[in-house]
Amino acid sequence: MGNCIAILPDSVANQIAAGEVIQQPASVVKELMENAFDAGATSIEVNIKDAGKTLIQISDNGRGMSAEDARLCFERHATSKLRQSQDLFAIRTMGFRGEALASIAAIAQVELTTRQAEDEVGSRVVMAGSVLELQEPVAAEKGTCFSVRNIFYNVPARRKFLGSNAKQFSAIRSEFIQQALAHPDIRLSLRHNGEMLYQLPAANLRQRIIALLGDQLNKKLYPVEVETEFVKISGFVGDPSAARKRAYEQYFFVNKRYIRHPYFRKAVMEVYEPLTAPGMQPVYFLFFDVPTDSIDVNISPTKTEVKFENEQIIWPILNASVRECLGKFNAVPSLDFDQEDAPQIDVFSGSRDVPQPRLDFDPNYNPFHKKPVDTGWEKMYRGSESEQTEHYYRQPEPHLPQSREDVSQGLEAFRADAFDEIPRRFEEAEALQTIFSDEEMSADSDWQPCQLFGRYLLIPCGDAVLLIDQHRAQIRIWFERYSKQLESHQAVSQTLLFPEELELGPHQMDLFRQIQPLLSDLGFRFEQNGQRWLITGIPEQTQGLTPTAMIQDLTDAAQEDIPNFSKELKDRLALKMAQVTSIPYGLVLNRTEMKTLCRQLFDCAIQNYTPDGRRIIVRLSCEELMKRF
Repeated sequence: MGNCIAILPDSVANQIAAGEVIQQPASVVKELMENAFDAGATSIEVNIKDAGKTLIQISDNGRGMSAEDARLCFERHATSKLRQSQDLFAIRTMGFRGEALASIAAIAQVELTTRQAEDEVGSRVVMAGSVLELQEPVAAEKGTCFSVRNIFYNVPARRKFLGSNAKQFSAIRSEFIQQALAHPDIRLSLRHNGEMLYQLPAANLRQRIIALLGDQLNKKLYPVEVETEFVKISGFVGDPSAARKRAYEQYFFVNKRYIRHPYFRKAVMEVYEPLTAPGMQPVYFLFFDVPTDSIDVNISPTKTEVKFENEQIIWPILNASVRECLGKFNAVPSLDFDQEDAPQIDVFSGSRDVPQPRLDFDPNYNPFHKKPVDTGWEKMYRGSESEQTEHYYRQPEPHLPQSREDVSQGLEAFRADAFDEIPRRFEEAEALQTIFSDEEMSADSDWQPCQLFGRYLLIPCGDAVLLIDQHRAQIRIWFERYSKQLESHQAVSQTLLFPEELELGPHQMDLFRQIQPLLSDLGFRFEQNGQRWLITGIPEQTQGLTPTAMIQDLTDAAQEDIPNFSKELKDRLALKMAQVTSIPYGLVLNRTEMKTLCRQLFDCAIQNYTPDGRRIIVRLSCEELMKRF
């Protein structure tokens, strides 16, 4: 039996290494921008075509390279950052592995033009698939320009699975923002398909954040500044009101390097947890300055994971710093009733006149006469079905039970699991359909629902009772209506007297541009004024809501990897719109409103489950109730 082990050619080894270092076009942008920072550049220009699939061009005014270095930089493990193993524990540069350029040259067509300040001419190097195709002297500006074309052209399987341009450019934009936040003192620009998206002058951190993420954050950022023996923490945290449903604007940096650190993230989230609604994500931009020998940045090829030697000590420092910052700016309650120096209340001494108490009462009050509560719903049910307008949702939401745990245990025991076996679901669906089509539940019958806990509707039905979750029922009703609007393109809009400017972060703005036609089908109307978008109309049934907040929720519901106008995307938007506009828990309904809500639910194509699979109706038979006694 012969030998079976062989040394891989450099071109193959480089392609394998590229799989770890260069995962997508955004990886190229990251590595080349970091090289520009290390070269001392004060100005960096990023030019992208077709989300980086066709071209990624990054130019800087840094030190540049000699002709020999221009060729050697494409060799594996060729680096100017390290000379001995001890240097790994004192890394102050962004790049150091010497793998990035070799990996890029292995899977793309690369052209490098560079010149040092002391050289009269520069050098031009052309690489393709790790093969040197050309090196020649050229006239060039001081600095370096990399042009990376046709990424993964020789690895078709990798190129095939890159995904849509929207998804890839979203990743590039995220990478650009991370680098721009880490280096606010450097002038940066980003151009995509000829359109200038960002042109950022050198500035301080606050100005850079506002330039990248919008003016809406300007008054909601609070500075953090603390320095200890182990770490210096600086940056900004956002007001709790600036929290979003997605963690788009959460940034940690260590020694100007963007990192992900779940342990430190938990320290921040713990502070915000009692201040924000469940599921909301706070905004923060926090920088850690630590000694280079106390961290290890050599964990992964992407260098976004960093190991801290003193993370157990830094955690409470970070937690206390954020808490102190929010307290200083009155973002958290500061009143402490256990303080020893609590304010004293003077004892009445009898030295001043006190008016005699008066009792006000209504002599015509009858405790047995209950005045019906006017919720504004009856307007909805007057006139024909085409004239129905939904104003119920504008009511302030009472502070009533919002979760299963808050509802009494007796009622909770009656509720069936929303994830029963599929056969049982079909049986229940058929049984409920029979009930809804029965003459006993017809519009002219005298069945009367009643409301429990401001949350459920109870309907007697033969030898059983039905419990209906009013909020989920409304979600099902609105979902089917919005779905029809998206298909028919015939939504009714109400023009805003004063148009509102749409305030979205860059991630959301990308998604907004994709789903804007679908939002118009739902009833929103927009006008574009230069780089600004104005909301000029809203769906008829959403009066009283904040238009920008609705758009933010809808764009958050969209996913970058869902193709435009697919059925799944339409269902997501219809469901989110239904959730936003449905009646809240705790809203007290009168008999007419309850009966109409039930009738609208019975007219739906599917009555017993919401579009996301949550149970709407529970049927309790007489036998089941008797078992409880």
